[in-house]
Amino acid sequence: MDTNSIDLSKIQFSILLRDRVFFAGPDSVIGNNVIPYLKFNRPLPSKTTAKNVYIKLALYNSSDSVQEAYFSPGLYFTSIQIFKSSVDELQKGVTHAEKIKEDENISAGFVLLSLKPKESAVFFLDVSQLKAGVISISPQIINKNFINYFRTNLSNRPINRVTYVVSGILLMMIFYSLGVYFQDSKSEFLYYSIYAFFIGLLIFLKSYLYNNITLVNYYFEGCVDFILQGGGFVFYIGFFRTFLQTAKEHPLLEKVFRTCQWITIGLLIIFSITWFFTSSFFIPDAIENVTKLLLIALSIFFIVYGLSKKDKLINYLVTGQIMLIIFSIISFVMVITEMPIFNKDRKSLFNASMLYYEIGVVFELTFFLAALAYKNKKDISERAKESERLKLDNERKEFDKQIAVLEAQNNERNRISADMHDELGSGVTAIRLMSEIVKSKMKNQSLPEIEKISYSANELLDKMNAIIWTMISSNDSAESLITYIRAYAVDFFESTLIDCHVNMPSYIPATEINGEKRRNIFLSVKEALNNVLKHAHASNVTINITIDKNLVIEICDDGKGIDTDNLRKFGNGINNMKKRIESIDGEMSIQNDNGTKLIFILKM
Repeated sequence: MDTNSIDLSKIQFSILLRDRVFFAGPDSVIGNNVIPYLKFNRPLPSKTTAKNVYIKLALYNSSDSVQEAYFSPGLYFTSIQIFKSSVDELQKGVTHAEKIKEDENISAGFVLLSLKPKESAVFFLDVSQLKAGVISISPQIINKNFINYFRTNLSNRPINRVTYVVSGILLMMIFYSLGVYFQDSKSEFLYYSIYAFFIGLLIFLKSYLYNNITLVNYYFEGCVDFILQGGGFVFYIGFFRTFLQTAKEHPLLEKVFRTCQWITIGLLIIFSITWFFTSSFFIPDAIENVTKLLLIALSIFFIVYGLSKKDKLINYLVTGQIMLIIFSIISFVMVITEMPIFNKDRKSLFNASMLYYEIGVVFELTFFLAALAYKNKKDISERAKESERLKLDNERKEFDKQIAVLEAQNNERNRISADMHDELGSGVTAIRLMSEIVKSKMKNQSLPEIEKISYSANELLDKMNAIIWTMISSNDSAESLITYIRAYAVDFFESTLIDCHVNMPSYIPATEINGEKRRNIFLSVKEALNNVLKHAHASNVTINITIDKNLVIEICDDGKGIDTDNLRKFGNGINNMKKRIESIDGEMSIQNDNGTKLIFILKM
């Protein structure tokens, strides 16, 4: 009996057959009768790229009852055909191999092998693998009573829980990105949501369909997983282009990204056509490898480019890419070598290659969020600056408009004052001169009407000069007001018995006082001086003017003061003065102190 023969009756759970089976991998499909003539070799390769794989397995049954067990060649084999020859026939040179009906033995990737009591047989298994570049071969025999537990245990891995958590995180990112896109219409968030959807679906199905021997999983492992990964990176490149505004800010990066994006799309189309419409193993595999190398080269280029720029936004994304590449390489090496890293338990969480790829995805997502937070902060700052700039522009325009209005008003005031001075002033002056001429001709005769005309003309001319003075914009200053009050007061009391003294500051600051304020202040002072002349019976009047934060004008006389009877005589004048001062936000007060002191206070 062959030393490699396996006793079915001794299998309690399952045994691996890597060192106890023979392997043959011809380039083309062969006939049933030719199978025993194949050159079967050992050891069994861990991976194969052959379209059809033939396995030779010797079994015997040492018990007195029928023994049955399931055989599995490994994952991702689409069909299994079983041929059986007795050991005696093979020893006699008879190479006939009887085919066992598939519908009686094949069950979801497992084939049922059966031996009668004391029977020995050699099984030839023709297995067709999934159309993929490299398929792992891991043949084993499982006790028939152990098969349900074995199937459940195949898909029960600690990494699944981590994968579902990461998938949930990516799902939340999809909802967040879509929400931002629909709110702000920023296309980069649409691209990122599609990228997150593809990658999230990829890692979710990788765990959910793992060891799931179904047609869906065959198609997923054969082509859909690569299409999801490649398609996701197409949108990921689109995200980078819009998020970094490469067309405007980084022309070289835009050119490289756009070129790689279209090349990737083309390679995905060619891959899909060759996978679905040809029987070739190697063309789709070569396209897949070229595409992955292209994306790795693009990532390395982006990292080098980003590190050369002192741009914090790019640096966040570059850091995420570095972490993704590092952990992707770790994952890829673990897939290729199939070597456990931390201990011999292949089902350990830390020996799952998917774990490290998912760690890279989480790091990339973390730095993307950091970049997003930085960009939002930067955008808020720029919007605040732009808002402040617009506000200042609007204020400047409004100020310019006010200046223009004031200039127009001042020009109009100056024009009116000039017209009054030239037209009315000359007319009133002519009336006064003619009345004086008439008076001189009538030396011995006196007409009261002539006197009134002369007086009214003088009074009208004084009033008109005061109005013209208030209207001229060049007089809108505290210095002009104080000087004009002093000149008017001295001139007003010049031909009277009252001595007038004006005390004014030696330095008058350059403070603007508009025409309306000057007019009300001057008319109030004029009214006060007129009251002193008519009602105070004073010999002296003193005007004290000070200016600091406030303009203060004090009019003091040594008359009899104000009592109730006198108040009725010029009560309207006092009320008028008070109204005028209050209309320009000023204050007025009256004090009796050896005469009368009238105080005007105006805030500067």
